[in-house]
Amino acid sequence: MSFDKQAPSWSAPGVEPPESKKQEGWQVNDKPPAAWLNWFMSLTAESLKELQDKAAEKAWVQEQIAAIDVDIQDASLTQKGIVQLSSATDGTRENVAATEKAVGQAFQAGNERKAEVVAALVAIGVSASTSETWAQLIPKITAVIRATGNATVADVIAGKTFSNATANGLTGNIPDRGTGGTVTPNTADQTKAAGRYTSAITIKGEPNLIAGNLPKDKTFFGITGLLERMTTAEKQAIANAITGKGVAASANDTNTVLAQKIGQIITGKRFVQGTVTPINSSTVEIPLSTFIPKVGVLWRGTGNGSFDQNALAMARTADDVSPNYGPILTIGTPNADGVAQTGFMNQNATGNGTVRFSKLNAIGYGVWNYLLVE
Repeated sequence: MSFDKQAPSWSAPGVEPPESKKQEGWQVNDKPPAAWLNWFMSLTAESLKELQDKAAEKAWVQEQIAAIDVDIQDASLTQKGIVQLSSATDGTRENVAATEKAVGQAFQAGNERKAEVVAALVAIGVSASTSETWAQLIPKITAVIRATGNATVADVIAGKTFSNATANGLTGNIPDRGTGGTVTPNTADQTKAAGRYTSAITIKGEPNLIAGNLPKDKTFFGITGLLERMTTAEKQAIANAITGKGVAASANDTNTVLAQKIGQIITGKRFVQGTVTPINSSTVEIPLSTFIPKVGVLWRGTGNGSFDQNALAMARTADDVSPNYGPILTIGTPNADGVAQTGFMNQNATGNGTVRFSKLNAIGYGVWNYLLVE
């Protein structure tokens, strides 16, 4: 293109001033060398000429641009072209380009997912850090053994951790009770609390726990007893009955002894026999409350008196005698003078269960034998 003004021409190349002079510039009263001025003038002329040679007029440029007619297609995965920008991070389109915002959001989401993956790995005991790359984390994920099974916390000992098909890091809650020990039965129920025992639980047995050793009609651990029982009152009644038959017995006697004494009972009329000491020279009292005697016999044991050494007194009562007062007795043994003696035999004469021989003639003291028959 042509210019209205031509660039000046300056052929003398001159000499380039030093860098220090370029920096400080001309000073007052300076007289620059001609060579420096020639360098400046020559360089300026050459620069103006270069601009004129390479410049284009505005109108021409506009004409050239207007003449451009290019059909640019939409870009695709297989060809270049015009593409629309998008900030979406959850789309599936393949004909749009991600904006800086979309890339930033995707990056942030990736970091968040990485943090979650790292936390999950650490929770199951795998060392991991968000500073690691996905290429480093993925092998750790694939190396994790996924738990299986259906055990729950109620199936595992307290304090023990485990995993199942649905969760990791679970802790059991079955109480650990320690050793099982021994349970000795007593009168109350004994409950072994639910839980895990590290050894067997022994329930004590008793070899004597058999029906023959247990009270009749009483049940112990499902065993009904067959042993007949006798209460203290019942035993006393038996002892009294034996004594009433003329054989002394007590509730303190063993059952075996009582059985033996029962065997000593003479069947038929009841009787008692023993020895007694007179309470005075004419009276003998014998304890008896179990029956009313109808025949009584006294005979000399030891001692002295008006009766001779072999003296014998016999008495008999009528069938209708009162238990509290008997009739006159006939004394069958004569005294030293050959005279028969008379007296009385009374039942309960003293009011405390005794038989009394009274009004005997100077029987004296010492020991007399007696026999009383019902």
